[in-house]
Amino acid sequence: MNILQVLEVYSHIINQAFKWNRHRLLISKADILLQQKALLDRITAANCHLDYLKKLAIHDSKSFIQNCPAIEYDSMEGLILQIRDQNINHLCADKILAFAKSSGTTSRSKFIPLTKAGIQSNFTAGRTMLSYYINANPQSKIFEGKNFSLTGSYSKTGNYVVGDVSALFTYFLSPWYKPFRVPNMQMGTIADWNEKLDKIVPILSKADIRWIAGVPSWMSVVIDRIEDYTQKPIKNVWSNLEVYFYGGVNIKPFESYYYKKFEGKLKLWQTYNASEGFFGLQEERESEDFGLLFNIHNYYEFIHNHEINLENPSLIGIDELVEGEIYELVITNSSGLYRYRMGDLLRITKVNPWRFELVGRTKNSINAFGEELMVSNTERAIAELNKHIDFLVKDYTVAPVLNANTGHHHWLIEFIKEPSDLAGFQERLDEILCSMNSDYDAKRFDNLILKPLTVEVLKNNSMEKWLEIHNRKTVQAKIPKLWKDDSIQKQLRAIEHS
Repeated sequence: MNILQVLEVYSHIINQAFKWNRHRLLISKADILLQQKALLDRITAANCHLDYLKKLAIHDSKSFIQNCPAIEYDSMEGLILQIRDQNINHLCADKILAFAKSSGTTSRSKFIPLTKAGIQSNFTAGRTMLSYYINANPQSKIFEGKNFSLTGSYSKTGNYVVGDVSALFTYFLSPWYKPFRVPNMQMGTIADWNEKLDKIVPILSKADIRWIAGVPSWMSVVIDRIEDYTQKPIKNVWSNLEVYFYGGVNIKPFESYYYKKFEGKLKLWQTYNASEGFFGLQEERESEDFGLLFNIHNYYEFIHNHEINLENPSLIGIDELVEGEIYELVITNSSGLYRYRMGDLLRITKVNPWRFELVGRTKNSINAFGEELMVSNTERAIAELNKHIDFLVKDYTVAPVLNANTGHHHWLIEFIKEPSDLAGFQERLDEILCSMNSDYDAKRFDNLILKPLTVEVLKNNSMEKWLEIHNRKTVQAKIPKLWKDDSIQKQLRAIEHS
């Protein structure tokens, strides 16, 4: 039996294993509610003797529901850094092994503690992702070649491994799986972005890549470098590439880029993950909605969008979610996060089973005039506009411009391919946003409150330079798409004129 035949047999065995795993994930609503309650019972029982829960008079799940406040990262940062810097843990009984360092999209970097259970949850989510994909694509051959996941870097701080979640995934990866990935861990986790590209591009140019994973904006940089290195279109270099598992940002603004690069043959499969873990996965080929992940160590609660700015918002369980409503996600886990506010806004598209779409962040939206503009609006508007106008967006950021009691939204866009008629692009984008967002449309009525949006073109690589200056140039870093004021835009203009 030659190597190709061995790979085919091996691929068939793995495919069957993932199909079986998908069958195991099909559990009833009643079972999910029981699992969630049992999980909270275990977490509170294991950790109620520790200072954090003890001071809140929490001794079981019932008192947890009554007494535990919903908090943001800043409220617990001191306790987390105490673990990292002094090995003093008042949060959880299990040993902390690592800290997932966030990219700091809307603020400074966060450090999220991870126990063994937290690390294993990420791998469980990875297996679940592949199970969903294989079930939807039974003829898949992704296991007959290599895969490439765009990873960040890590470092050792005392007894802990500290890095972004992609680097930690690579660091703790089981040895049996490593031969299927390129490049190796040492090369893939190089901290310097330019050095990393120089090292990995020659290897990726020769590898039989079957699936890729990473943030769309950074993956496009890798693809462009491979094409420049090989002087071949990427569809010829990665001729067996089958699927792109993406997360971190919505791929809508980049869809035309990947469609053109792979002539519409590359499958796009999305994940909802953050430094705090994985929470949702695309389950079906025909639907881009996420299914809420229940086979990991997160207990889920939610805050209705109408209450996110209240000092003491109400929290509800998954059985109280209403289809069509928007909620902020709140998690509790065994790594020391208790009623931790994720800041992510989810619109529930279905209940039992639970499906949702990400619509934005509590701190990454614009509501200067009551327009309630969210990232989901801007990204879908770009994708819709791309059906009618030929252009490619590399990245963008939007801010309100205020003038007494009126104003407008100003867009800074870095294009890969600029539209031939920028004025027409600007006008049509505004019209599409009005059609998608009734609040935006109402404020645009007769230009009384909100004037037409304006678009300014940024020079190439301006946003990458901004990330570098602010020490955020990693494969998971993202410039804020929507910001409350023009501070970021002023910084970008300063970079252009420096």
